[in-house]
Amino acid sequence: MSSMATLLVASSATCTILRTISNLGATCSHTSSERCGWSTLDIQTTISAAKPIEQTGYDAESSRFSHKTASKVPIRRGRGWGNTPQSRSDRAPPVLSPGAAALTRSILTQKSPQDVWDALDALPRCVGSWEDLMETVAEFRRQRKWRSAIVIYEWILQGSMFKPDVGCFNMLMDAYGRTKQWTEAENTFHLMKKFQCLPTETSFNVLMAAYSRGGQLERAERVLHEMKESNCSPGLVTYNTYLEVLNKSGSWQLAEDVFREMQNRGVPPAVNTFTLMINIYGKAHHSAKAEHLFQSMRKALCPPSLFTYTALINAHAREGNCVRAEEIFAELQSVGFVPDIYTYNALLEAYSRGGHPAGAKEVFETMLEAGVKADHVSYNILIDAFGRAGLISDAQAIYDSMKKVGFKPTMKSHILLLSAFVKAGRVTDAENFVRRLESMGVEPDTFMFNSLLGAYGNSGRMDKMESLYESMQGSVCKPDIITLNTLINVYAQGGYIERAEEIFNSLESKGFTPDVMSWTSLMGAYSKRKLYRKCVSVYQKMLIAGCIPDRATAKVLLSSCRGPEQVKEVTDMIETQR
Repeated sequence: MSSMATLLVASSATCTILRTISNLGATCSHTSSERCGWSTLDIQTTISAAKPIEQTGYDAESSRFSHKTASKVPIRRGRGWGNTPQSRSDRAPPVLSPGAAALTRSILTQKSPQDVWDALDALPRCVGSWEDLMETVAEFRRQRKWRSAIVIYEWILQGSMFKPDVGCFNMLMDAYGRTKQWTEAENTFHLMKKFQCLPTETSFNVLMAAYSRGGQLERAERVLHEMKESNCSPGLVTYNTYLEVLNKSGSWQLAEDVFREMQNRGVPPAVNTFTLMINIYGKAHHSAKAEHLFQSMRKALCPPSLFTYTALINAHAREGNCVRAEEIFAELQSVGFVPDIYTYNALLEAYSRGGHPAGAKEVFETMLEAGVKADHVSYNILIDAFGRAGLISDAQAIYDSMKKVGFKPTMKSHILLLSAFVKAGRVTDAENFVRRLESMGVEPDTFMFNSLLGAYGNSGRMDKMESLYESMQGSVCKPDIITLNTLINVYAQGGYIERAEEIFNSLESKGFTPDVMSWTSLMGAYSKRKLYRKCVSVYQKMLIAGCIPDRATAKVLLSSCRGPEQVKEVTDMIETQR
């Protein structure tokens, strides 16, 4: 019997190279959560099963979906809906010299790193060989063949005919970082001293970026402090790289401090610095701060880029503010930018989270009319838009249409449709969908099982929920913090306070640190009984543990209040945390 069925049943040397490496680390994150290939699609095939605007059941006055009453979604086709094709600026690949072209072909035909080294050992000792070698490395970098580049760099360091310089070390660290080999990048950084190469600003930058890509955010943060203690002052690229680290860790307050620090040190922010900060504010749901920073760019005579506009749209999209998102969409076109797939996806997300599936559908249609090809993200946002609204048949139609136009649904596509079934309380459909996925060769992951756990719990099928949880512990899909948070929340909402406390108290013994969801779910158990003092006690322990409360925490605290005095006390506590 398959695992899914079982669980359900149970229940440097050249100027060109140096110029290239000097820009390493100046990354500016795009705003869409996924980056996938593009494909041609037929809009009639894609949307044919989706309901027209009049049948979406949106009540504009109550901002809620009513499946009994149908009304039109307020959609604005203003100047932001320019029907212009997407511009493309495909660069022709560089032409390699005959020697570099021959060397590139030779390296690619070798079967092992040792074979590559033997081929490199056969090179004549001359300047031309070095130039061919650097040209070959640049070509591998352009093609993102990082492992081939790494073999060449390692050959240079292992006593080849050429003496490595700081640029060679920097490029090797960068290649290691891009393949998430942060320990090798770290070792290379320390190896520089043995070759009497002093680290440059770029050296620190690529090491920080390697740590960041490898998920070693604390190590990445330490690099900046080490840099300040050395004779190498951090510059714009360093600060941008560090802000990217903070963007990943969600440390928006620390990012604010760094943003101010760089200006105090005489390093003026560039357009990608502003874009990073807007991204950081957007992820933290501080659209007002993102908006204020966007306006300050103009005062600083720093014109926003298309990425900046897209980041600002995303900041409002996360809060479902589709009206402001579309105003920004219109503005970016008025100043001469052409929306790309990421910009359209950001606007799609705004309508999805704002509860306007018909609006999302219209954005999707307009995008295709403008000649911009949809990607996996576009489809996933549409599935989510209809799923959030409870329009399951429409969500399923979008999901099925992906395959008809040549897209293979991603794991996120599966999860979004499964979540739609769960939110609608269609537990049997959710079970059947997971079984169907496994019959297609898709291995369900922990997230899918967590969705089923929530579905069982919310429908009162506690025996099925507990059986599935027990089965997960002996399967490949081990329970994670979300699994346990789901259990705490289900028990809390069901009034099983002791069971919720038991699961919460077991987190650390299972290797998990309680997060904001864990604390808030536990408070929910007490809030439901109006046990105000118990809620406050848990809240204070949460702060002592260093866990930052969110809006849901504040809402649970307020719901535990019995009178205006307690409401004021909670309000004061919340204000002190801002």
